[in-house]
Amino acid sequence: MLDTTKTLHPRRSGRAAIATLAALGTIAALAGCAPAAGDSDTVTITLSGPNQFTSDTKTFGPAWDKLISNFEKDNPTIKVKTNVLPLSSWSQTSAAQLTAGTAPELIFNQTTHAPDQVVSLDDALAEPNEFSDTGKPWIEDFNSQYFGGEDRLGQNTAGNYESIPFNLVSVGIYFNKDILDEAGVDVDNLATFDGFLDACGEIKDAGYIPLATDSGNLPVGWASTALSSMLLVPETEAVNQFGADGEAGTSSPVTVKSVAHGYLTDEINMSKDPGFAAVLESLKTLYDECATPNWSGISSEGAFTGGTDFQGNKAAMAWGTNFASTQLETVDFEYGTIPFPTLSKSDSDQATGEPAQFGVNNGGTAYMIPAYIKGKQLDAAITFLQYVSSPKVQTWLDETGGIPAVSALTAPPGLEAMNDGAWATLSLGGQNGGLWRVPKAVAAENTRTGYLLGTTSLEDELIKLNDNAVAWSKEQAVEGKWTEEWAQ
Repeated sequence: MLDTTKTLHPRRSGRAAIATLAALGTIAALAGCAPAAGDSDTVTITLSGPNQFTSDTKTFGPAWDKLISNFEKDNPTIKVKTNVLPLSSWSQTSAAQLTAGTAPELIFNQTTHAPDQVVSLDDALAEPNEFSDTGKPWIEDFNSQYFGGEDRLGQNTAGNYESIPFNLVSVGIYFNKDILDEAGVDVDNLATFDGFLDACGEIKDAGYIPLATDSGNLPVGWASTALSSMLLVPETEAVNQFGADGEAGTSSPVTVKSVAHGYLTDEINMSKDPGFAAVLESLKTLYDECATPNWSGISSEGAFTGGTDFQGNKAAMAWGTNFASTQLETVDFEYGTIPFPTLSKSDSDQATGEPAQFGVNNGGTAYMIPAYIKGKQLDAAITFLQYVSSPKVQTWLDETGGIPAVSALTAPPGLEAMNDGAWATLSLGGQNGGLWRVPKAVAAENTRTGYLLGTTSLEDELIKLNDNAVAWSKEQAVEGKWTEEWAQ
């Protein structure tokens, strides 16, 4: 039986909404007892990044706005402004501002950057979080399976913690139960790759888009991660030669240094190792059979790939993160989620027969501080990062489908297929690119578009992607200041 999320109701119950408002009201009332601060004592900081939660171009949504309001009431000397950047250009904008020294106090951590461009949070994490009652160092409040711990998960190539996760992220495929029923598709048949492809044909015959897809790098990246967990196992195991401390050893997931070492020593090469070709071939089959016909002309829609078609009842399925569910509160159909289908030997000789893995990880909402932020601005930014990684954010997590990064908090119900089982377990390749790496110059692009559209051959695509991975590896060697001969 396929482990799918139980069918979700399109709207929250009135009782839940009232309870939420009551809880928020209580927090606001208690915070209102704090003494008012004079304007001269107030520090204003700005948080700038893409909207991962809704399609709104001005705010991250009412739950976020309430969180900011509560923070300001609890911390009357700090004001927080939210600058929502366009999904199509946020990465380039933030990277350019960071280089120019004009980026604000808090920026999204997936901005292209070098470790020395942002503040190391190691010292702050070694002290207790003022909004936590554990009394432990801040780093120990996090679930060590995803952040911190013995493997120092979340550290950068310089060995420092540079960002704080507000939540964790998981990804799955949302389905419209009404469309599947109309097309005669049983959800259980979506568990295997061949069954999924057959279902795509039936959905097309019924007049719908099988899998809503846009031109962004997320749908191709998520599908590649899932396919790699089944098709690149030997290659990933072979490169696993460095531990989290940068010394000889192993780590799960594999470290950046392990992957870079593999490419710079030619121990792995996309144009020679069969797993890479198998991933691309399976990816193209998925796109040819299931993706929106004009996907390359659809702008990235962030947390919901091609989500407009899915929300508009035009597509049966769509990739989405756990917090993409906030965009479905007003739809008039029942929906749920499934993991990526399992490949068998009949689909590819490289398949292990094991189910796909993606993993819950700390690649969700996370922010860092530019290195030039000092004094009161720096203190205020760290205070905000402490607040959003404390019990203060439980209501925000509940309202946005967020999985907590902090051990003391709980995940909201309803997205179990994303958060449980093999699919929710991080593979050895990890969630953040695995062996598929590109240099900063093309980090925001879908680098596989030509091959997927049939304008670039498989051979040429593999050579280009391998060149990208080598260029990325050289960048990592410089940033990590690795001194080994192979890194020079």
